[in-house]
Amino acid sequence: MSQRVFVTGASGYLGLAITRRLVTQGFEVHGLTRTPEHGRRIEAAGASAVLGDLADPAGIAGPLRNADAVVHAAYDPAADSARRDREALGAIREAVQDGRVRRIVYTSGVWVHGDTGGRVVDEATRPEPAERVAWRPAHEEVALDMTSLGATVVVMRPGMVYGGSRGYFGGWFREARDHGRIGYPGGAQRWNMVHVDDVAAAYWLALEHATDGTRYLLVDETRHTVSELAQAAARAAGVAAIAVSAEDLVRRSGSLGAALLADSMATAAKARRELGWAPLHASFVTEAEALWETWQAETRATVA
Repeated sequence: MSQRVFVTGASGYLGLAITRRLVTQGFEVHGLTRTPEHGRRIEAAGASAVLGDLADPAGIAGPLRNADAVVHAAYDPAADSARRDREALGAIREAVQDGRVRRIVYTSGVWVHGDTGGRVVDEATRPEPAERVAWRPAHEEVALDMTSLGATVVVMRPGMVYGGSRGYFGGWFREARDHGRIGYPGGAQRWNMVHVDDVAAAYWLALEHATDGTRYLLVDETRHTVSELAQAAARAAGVAAIAVSAEDLVRRSGSLGAALLADSMATAAKARRELGWAPLHASFVTEAEALWETWQAETRATVA
C-alpha cells in the first residue's frame, strides 16, 4: 500500500509542484484546495482533490486524519498569514492526536534569517526574521512540538523560488510581456534562489529520509545580485530592466518591500549531505532564456 499524504495548498505554486513529485514517486496524494477550479489542477496532477479550508477542520477531518503524512505548503500572503497558518497547525495537531498522521513537513522560508549582513547562514544560525515573517520562527516551534505526540516533524526553509509560469519571477516575465520592462527592487542585494522542481524533490526526500526535529534550508548556492537576476531575465525576454528605488518599494509594499531589499546568503549543505538532495537547476542567470521559454509555453497552455 502506498503512503497517503495530505498536501495543504496543493493547487498553489509550490504545493502543486510537490503534489506532482509525490505522485510520480508513488505516493497517494490528497490535495487540499478551496475551489473546484483549483481542484481540477490537483486532479490533473494525478492526485485527489479535497475541497475545504484549514480554518474549518471539521470539514476536512476525514481525509486529514486518515493520512500517514501531511505536507503543509499553504500560504496566502493576501490574507492574515499568521492567523491562517496558526489555524492550519491546529488542524494538523488534531489529526496527529485523533488520526493516523505520523509525519509532518512544515513549510517556513529563508526569510526567517532576514538580512544576513554579508554572512552565509545555515540551520544553526539564530533566526533574525524579516518583519514580513516575524511570526515564522514561533510557528516552526509549534510544528516541532508535535514530536511530543509521536509525529516526525521536518521544517523546510526554501529560498526565492523560480521556474514555471507562477510565483514572483513569473510576475517578472508577465511584466515583460505586458509592459515591455522588468522592474526590480534595489539591485545590489543578493537573494537565495532555488528552482520549484528542486524544492519539490527535497520535500519528497524529506518524507522518505529526514529524521525528527530537523530543519533544512533549500537554496542553490548562487550569489547573484538582484540586478544580475533582473538583467538576465530582461535579456531573455528582450526588454529593459529598471530599478525601483528602495523608498518607492517600501512606500508601496511595506514589509514585503523591506524583505525584498534584504541582502541574504544561505547554504543548503545540510540538505545535500543528509537528504542526498542534488538540485538539477544551478542558476537562474544561466537558465534565464530557458525559463522565459517555459513561462511562455505554460502561459499559452493555461490560456488554451
